[in-house]
Formats: sequence, structure tokens, C-alpha cells
Amino acid sequence: MKPLTCRCKSRCQTKRCACLKNRQSCLEGCHCSNCDNPLNGIDVSQMSTCAIESIRQYKTLSKAALDALMELPCGCEQVSLRKLIKQYSCTKCDELYWYSFCAGEVAQDSCTWHCTECGTCRDWREWHCEGCNRCTYGVTLPCENCEGRE
Repeated sequence: MKPLTCRCKSRCQTKRCACLKNRQSCLEGCHCSNCDNPLNGIDVSQMSTCAIESIRQYKTLSKAALDALMELPCGCEQVSLRKLIKQYSCTKCDELYWYSFCAGEVAQDSCTWHCTECGTCRDWREWHCEGCNRCTYGVTLPCENCEGRE
């Protein structure tokens, strides 16, 4: 697949930039003006979706904040925030965790996901409805928000 390139004149700071929208840094092949893509210079390949979507907040974290220990919800161990920016597998119970910038806490991967459309972390029982462009709870089709709109 050919890497995306952009021709932004808005400094690549909004999701109108094809590179930023697709969660990648601007490349040498881009023809953007005064590029200020917040993903430039950061290896996002291992980062959680929530961390990538919250990249500006991530970049403000100090070394001390990244080294701070956080208790995993399973209670098995404490892990540095730095390790939770990507998916972390508990060494004792093998459950996957990551830090949710949306919730401000450690999230269990099997119970939480990050909706890129809404830009927020959601419960595993919620899903994004393309009809009303909102996240909704449960398995009802159409979703509760769209019901009766046809």
C-alpha cells in the first residue's frame, strides 16, 4: 500500500490532513506548508488508538508522569504509564491493558475500546452507528438513536 501524502496549507493540525486523519506522520513526499503534524517524530506503530488520538496530551507528559506506577485493574501488578501507552499484557494473568486518556485510567482491553469517530473510549457493549453517527449501547438494530427515523 502506498503511503499517504498531503498538500495541507493548514499546518497539518486538523483531521482535514490526510496523514493525521489516518494516524500517521507527514512524510518527505508530502507537500504541506509549515507542517506541524503532532505525530511527526513519534513511533505510533505500538501506541494504543486512544494514545494516538490524544497525542497532544501525551506529548505534554513529563518523564516523571510517564514513569509513575499505575495499578492494573486485575490487582496483579503496578506498571509505569510509559508501558501502558501501548498494550500491556499482565505478567501474572495475561490480561491486556492500556491507558485511556479519555477516562484518565487504565483500561482493560476486553472491556473497553476507543471509537475513532466519536473520539472517546467506550464500553465493550457499545458500538458506533453509521446511521446517526453516534455510539449506542446494546445490540438493537437500528440503534436506539435511529429508531423511527426511516
